Amino acid sequence: MGFTPQQIDGMSMWQFMASVEGFAQAHDPDARSKLSEAEKDDLADWLGI
Repeated sequence: MGFTPQQIDGMSMWQFMASVEGFAQAHDPDARSKLSEAEKDDLADWLGI
């Protein structure tokens, strides 16, 4: 994606995931645009919310 390790370290999880999603959409028009319910639950559990 072109980020340095220092730039990634400076990002919040939300900023990084938005970058990943935008990169995927820009490079693969058939990429999924949303997380599945299971992925949302896993992310929420990981974040502790």
